[in-house]
Amino acid sequence: MHKQHCLTYGPNTEMTRWMNLINEVRGNQETPEQTWRPHVDIIEDEHDYRVVADLPGVSKDSIEITLEDGILLVKGERAQSERKESETWHLTERLHGQFSRRFNVRDSVNTESIHASYDNGVL
Repeated sequence: MHKQHCLTYGPNTEMTRWMNLINEVRGNQETPEQTWRPHVDIIEDEHDYRVVADLPGVSKDSIEITLEDGILLVKGERAQSERKESETWHLTERLHGQFSRRFNVRDSVNTESIHASYDNGVL
């Protein structure tokens, strides 16, 4: 019989102390700009195709949509949260920086009828 070992990760373990030290050191460094890919759904019905993109925290003014040579390009940027000198950031998971997504548009699509709307962080 093989005995399995379980690694405990609690407030007083050696691993926790090491992780806290690493996070403390990393917290003093600026996070580099990151490129990220928003999640999208592509939906087709009998009349339309829809591309729905999750863009929380992205201002409408920073989104650019172009159609050229059969490629629909959605790009923009999400700004990094303001950091104050009086704050210590212990964890940064939300991505920021530039993003872009490209989609092939079929020849059968009427490109004159393409339009976009943006509401509550959803394009």
